[in-house]
Amino acid sequence: MMVKEFFIKNGYFKLKNISKSLCEESLKIIKDNRNFGPNLFLDENEFNKQTVRWGTNPKPGRNLTEKLSIDLIIDEIKNELIEVLGDDFQIMFPKVICGVPDVWLPDYVKREIHDNAIPNLGAFIKPEYRDITYFHGIDYHQDIIDYKNRVTDFITLYVYLDNVTENDAPLYILPETHIQGCHVFPHDLKTEDNKRYIYNGTQITDELVLTGDVGTCYFWHSCLLHGTQPTKNSKERISLRFLISKKRSLIDLCNDVIEGDLKLNITRVDVDENHVPIIKGNVLKNKTN
Repeated sequence: MMVKEFFIKNGYFKLKNISKSLCEESLKIIKDNRNFGPNLFLDENEFNKQTVRWGTNPKPGRNLTEKLSIDLIIDEIKNELIEVLGDDFQIMFPKVICGVPDVWLPDYVKREIHDNAIPNLGAFIKPEYRDITYFHGIDYHQDIIDYKNRVTDFITLYVYLDNVTENDAPLYILPETHIQGCHVFPHDLKTEDNKRYIYNGTQITDELVLTGDVGTCYFWHSCLLHGTQPTKNSKERISLRFLISKKRSLIDLCNDVIEGDLKLNITRVDVDENHVPIIKGNVLKNKTN
């Protein structure tokens, strides 16, 4: 099945692997810039001194991908991306993702994130290390979760820089869930047998566990449900994540700030089905100058 047909039906697609040499080069740069381990975390007193706990993820100027050969990675899968997004696609937001093992976590962090649906660890990380996103498992979610009022015009692309087994926090996805569109998190999702799910009252296909070698590369629609469990190993799992969109025009940006509907099922009620006027009046014509 071609990219187009498979992606439309399932909401995701597995691309060819990114070359191992390019992944190894990226991983070396990342590890040369970071001593991964418990030392990444603030102690509890330092954490409690913070007045703001958001805005701790990578951003321009504080993003380790700025030191990587991102363009070379994208060039290897450029033709497939063009098929999905057109030849004017753009990278919205690349970042390094680190799956954090339990043995790194200070006790206070374990208490803070216990049973959290989205245990983003950014606020617990020392400021100088916040050029990477760190996580310890994340429930099924849609990536549109971070983009209020934005039309779902982008995909998420993941590249494993490590070999990822079922013990290394692989991605979990629920194929075809994109069909139901955007929904507020947390989702109406129930499991029947730890594999098959009911989503918004509808039975859906079995979940897939995306394991793979170095360079394994997947992308999915921003409405597709996906997540991951914490890594069961004692070392980090490093990946690259990209959000990639079709190029947005000035009209798209203007539409983002419009608070009303952007489409109508009925456009006028001043005429009947034969376009005979049934409502009289002309505000502009009859205004008092």
